[in-house]
Amino acid sequence: MEGVLTPSRRPRAGDEAPPSSALQRHWYVVPLGIFAVTRVICAVLLTLVGRSQETGTSYGVLVTNWDGGWYRTIVEHGYPQHLPTVHGVLQENQWAFYPLYPSLVRLVMWTGLPYAAAASCVSVVCGAAAMTLLFRMLNPGLGGFGSAMTVVALCVAPAAVVWQAAYTESLALLLVLAALWSLRHRRYGSLLAVGLALALTRPIVLPLALVAGLHWVVRWRRRGVEPFPPAEAARSAAVIVAMAASFLLWPGIAALATHRRDAYFATQSAWYARDAGWPTWLTGLVGGSDPALTLVVAAACGALVVVLLRAPARLWGFELRSWAWAYPLYILASTKPTTSIFRYALLAVVPWWPFPEIGRHVTARRDRVALVALVTLLGIAAQVVWLRWYWVIGPHTLSFP
Repeated sequence: MEGVLTPSRRPRAGDEAPPSSALQRHWYVVPLGIFAVTRVICAVLLTLVGRSQETGTSYGVLVTNWDGGWYRTIVEHGYPQHLPTVHGVLQENQWAFYPLYPSLVRLVMWTGLPYAAAASCVSVVCGAAAMTLLFRMLNPGLGGFGSAMTVVALCVAPAAVVWQAAYTESLALLLVLAALWSLRHRRYGSLLAVGLALALTRPIVLPLALVAGLHWVVRWRRRGVEPFPPAEAARSAAVIVAMAASFLLWPGIAALATHRRDAYFATQSAWYARDAGWPTWLTGLVGGSDPALTLVVAAACGALVVVLLRAPARLWGFELRSWAWAYPLYILASTKPTTSIFRYALLAVVPWWPFPEIGRHVTARRDRVALVALVTLLGIAAQVVWLRWYWVIGPHTLSFP
């Protein structure tokens, strides 16, 4: 397993030239600049496409669509003490949504900002911090241009509006990257703290614990080459177990608050009450009951395998590369086939730009500008389609985001 757990490679002929000292000192300008420009572009697209929205066309209304309404309810009214039912059938309710994001929004609202502005502010700040940290993590292996292209790809992805909307993706991305950064630098205490925060943000701490477990196995196997004292091994193992167990933290809180053991999981199922069981993407692939679904999932899995097995994928580092397969596998195994997959997929991170070696091959400034422009234009086109079909609530809506 490659990455920071193995010796750094030596520079080779054709590698990207070292950045200027000024850029080294102000490296954060690049990811912050990309994020700022793409947020403005996305805001313009949202405003233009949103003119057909039936529930309101102001920017504040548009950025709080769908789950944003549920987070507003949580911010303003909290969580219900009893699960709501109609004729004995459990209804959709706030317990499906994790508390850290609305808590941050409520904190920002103490400044006097209205809900929409506060929610967007939390998402934008977390998104900006996440893109900056991602750039910092990628830069040693990919160089400035390769790292920047990864940030660009994430910022112009079809569902990129969630980086500034009342959704948890920005916060979750920041926490995932902070956890992987802590793991890379073997700061297991901070890894646990960030993992617990993630467990109160989205139900995705299990693949993070898996990556941490793989990190532990690699260090243990290399203990003859690189020291891994028994005390440190025991502490890090305890952290990994605690992180995995934290998956049950929010379901446990929901159970205690509502006096119903399955409160969280039953609430999740309420969104799909008409379906029997919990068929996932992966069971659809294995079962083969829907040929179109089977083909899509098989193609996506095949593409991911090809991307992650390419030799240049080592440049991402062990942590990001491991997360890039652990998280998609978890999503495929745990979520139902819905159009939310476009949004979930954002948190896979590095596969959105599957060419980490690009900085070595595209070196002329004109070629780099042309590549950035091409990726941005393709991203804008994809965003327009996604906003029109999934985000904006109106006559063209096909499904939820």
